[in-house]
Amino acid sequence: MIQKSRNFTLLVIVIANLLLFALFFINAYADEPKQVFGREQIRENIYDSVILSDKEFLVIGDRGKIFRSVDGGKSWRAISSGTAQALFSVSFPDAKNGWISGKSGLILHTTDGGITWYKQESGVKKNLLSISFADAIHGCAVGDWGNVIITKDGGTTWQDASLKDDVVLYGVCFADSQHGWIIGEFGRIFSTVDGGKTWRLVPSPMEEEHSLFCLTINGESLYAAGIEGVILYSDNRGKSWQGAKNESKSAIYGIKVQGLTGWAVGDVGTILHTKDGGKSWKSVDVPEDFKLFWFCTVSLTKNNPERPSGFCAGAHGLFLNIDQGKIR
Repeated sequence: MIQKSRNFTLLVIVIANLLLFALFFINAYADEPKQVFGREQIRENIYDSVILSDKEFLVIGDRGKIFRSVDGGKSWRAISSGTAQALFSVSFPDAKNGWISGKSGLILHTTDGGITWYKQESGVKKNLLSISFADAIHGCAVGDWGNVIITKDGGTTWQDASLKDDVVLYGVCFADSQHGWIIGEFGRIFSTVDGGKTWRLVPSPMEEEHSLFCLTINGESLYAAGIEGVILYSDNRGKSWQGAKNESKSAIYGIKVQGLTGWAVGDVGTILHTKDGGKSWKSVDVPEDFKLFWFCTVSLTKNNPERPSGFCAGAHGLFLNIDQGKIR
């Protein structure tokens, strides 16, 4: 009788454990849909973004947060980054391959369109504030105190190509595997024609006390913007630059131009719009409560270059749609 009692007790324990495991998996499955949420539930600061297709959006920001949408921004899913470090910049040369740069030399890589990410060793510990890949092999990341690193094997290895100038570098952009540009503190603009091995200082109309925070390319034209609403443009692939007309004095943190249409975003809820290829910019009205925060990034779709759609995002998940040339 004692043996039967022990066997019965063991059977009860086994059944109880099986029930616990079953409940665990049922609850896990039941919670899965809750991982999909509306954009108003994103509360982290958003520093950069990318549109992979008309429906696939991705944003990155504080505390290693990555959010991905597959329905044009209507709903979002949190994607694991494997880190709690701040993520500053993202670059996708194609729909599948992407890279993120972040705090303390962090670099992440994806090969499935941003669904899964893994770490790459950059070899540096300084903040990498901007990253740009011309294709799935050639890339460059820049950041604090003149730090520049380049790769020719998709980020498997990185080489030091840092500047001698002790200047913070805020933006990098490559048109192809050989031609690229960097912007940063003191209005500095640098260019390369050898894939980032060497960099040349380009004459800039910026005052030295002003900094440039963002950079983008549109065909043969380049655009850079920064403190006190300064926006520069070049129509000859960065050989020479001139100032654009802009009455706003708010700092600009993000800029994108397609065809003759473009958007720039920045401090105190600033949104600017151009219809003449970036030569002049006008302020766009936003709700008063948006002026308490900043926008840091703007992304545009490529389906209609003259009236592109997209979105801008920033502090505490601040988000606005750009729909056929209008803010929604």
